[in-house]
Amino acid sequence: MLLRCTGFCFCLKHTSSSQRPHPTVIHELCHQFSLHDLRNATNNFHQKRLVRYNKLAKVYKGCLQHNDVSEYTVAIKRFNAENNEGHDQFKNETELLCQLHHPNIISLKGFCDQKDEKIIVYEYMSNGSLDERLQSGELSWKKRLEICIGVARGLHYLHAGAKRTIIHRDVCLRSILLDDNMEPKLTGFGFSILGARFMSKPKVIPVDDHVRGTCGYMPTEYFRDSNVTDKCDVFSFGMILLQIVWGTDYFQMSEREEFMEKPIEENIDPNIRGRIAPECWLVFIDIILRCVKYEADERPTMGEVEVELEHALTLQEQADITNIDCKYTLLSKFIINLKRNRILAHDLSWMGKKLFDMPAVREEFMEKPIQDDIDLNIKS
Repeated sequence: MLLRCTGFCFCLKHTSSSQRPHPTVIHELCHQFSLHDLRNATNNFHQKRLVRYNKLAKVYKGCLQHNDVSEYTVAIKRFNAENNEGHDQFKNETELLCQLHHPNIISLKGFCDQKDEKIIVYEYMSNGSLDERLQSGELSWKKRLEICIGVARGLHYLHAGAKRTIIHRDVCLRSILLDDNMEPKLTGFGFSILGARFMSKPKVIPVDDHVRGTCGYMPTEYFRDSNVTDKCDVFSFGMILLQIVWGTDYFQMSEREEFMEKPIEENIDPNIRGRIAPECWLVFIDIILRCVKYEADERPTMGEVEVELEHALTLQEQADITNIDCKYTLLSKFIINLKRNRILAHDLSWMGKKLFDMPAVREEFMEKPIQDDIDLNIKS
């Protein structure tokens, strides 16, 4: 489990919820549930319905009725009424998700903004988060590739498919959920921000003096320059690709230095070792190397990543046709040195130094695993 660095949340309209009511666009595009309906759906937010929680919100599994006939399952995220930051996240997520429609973006079913209650209702993702599925060891190499492609499509849509570029800013294993068909969907838009309209190259967006996102998935420039572009999401995606190969949460490992000194091929998840075609592997590892480049301008766009991942999957499928037992040996030895992405205090901008003063950030740079979100693994 990783630390979600908390603090000020960028609001899309640059005004706080205490200054004005929610924009009419939310009420026009989203269904508004009553608090009574959501209490009934969760048996009054019973502990047995709790799926996941942190200091900002609790997520429950609920059952809602449609036309008083059929029931459908939803995820109900109830924000902490005593935490104003949670209210900011509620506003940010509802304003964004009510306007986003893509197979690889979590679907917003509606919301409740009644009295002090701030609640968001999403489609329910029965197969949980990607980190859970990786830990189970049940994902084949081809399925992992397909999941990566789905996530890349979702990010490509955010960066280039909407009227304005959307920078997710918290792309990590836990923000990727899987539905009944193991199709991935991006969630966790509480920290997302808007870029320019129809932008042809990354626009630098200055951020406030608090870190946003999940420590470990953030690129150096976030701390060094206190700026954000869509290439920050690309770096985060590269870190996800690494963990897809390893089959483990790298940031929870106690011996990360020793782990990273070995070639990636030696750390491949035993569940998929010998199942990766060399032709596919060379394309896949090239994508990783480019995504985690130190300089943001040298990283590919998510559109390019999507195309290359599809090519990698095609190469794997072609190899499996000619190789009856589908067993392979990787002769390459790639080592990814992420140490260059680590920075010293004197490299920071004045705003970056304020970021670095946060204990959570210092702990991340000292490579200490940190825990935050708690998942109860309730699927039934």
